[in-house]
Amino acid sequence: MTRSHSRPLYETSEDLSREGEVMSSVAKIWQCDYFKLPLSYRLDFALSRHGRVISLCEVRCRNNSIKKYPTMICSVSKREKALSLSDCTGVTSVFLVQWTDAVGFIDFAVKPDFIAVGGRTGDNRRDYEDVEILCHYSVEHFTLVDVKVEEVEVKDWAAEIKQMIAGD
Repeated sequence: MTRSHSRPLYETSEDLSREGEVMSSVAKIWQCDYFKLPLSYRLDFALSRHGRVISLCEVRCRNNSIKKYPTMICSVSKREKALSLSDCTGVTSVFLVQWTDAVGFIDFAVKPDFIAVGGRTGDNRRDYEDVEILCHYSVEHFTLVDVKVEEVEVKDWAAEIKQMIAGD
């Protein structure tokens, strides 16, 4: 499967399945329905209640702990599309991330902590578009929603992440 400008689509059926699982769990918590958006929207899902869209959502599933990196990245073009869709529809667009030990989200309207050039390089690089301008969101700014995590653990993680970022 390819996109309109012929760049290969690197999302696998396993990726789609994992995104669906996290969206299903979060939709139960948020008491809403969800459906997969067409590729042209550049975001993964629309969330709805009583047939009305209440939010748009980009889902990312990571294979590491929330504590491993101080920031979560997304492309500037992804954020730009999310903000454009929010402006057009009047609903929020959120960035939902599942780590190995937590699930959290941040509104794309929140200004990133910083912007940097990054992406896959060296042997990991798949094509020339793998290096781009990226938004870096501090993981401490994500609202955690994982029902498997007790409130006390969430507070401990937030404090630990703040210390890690501060260099303590």
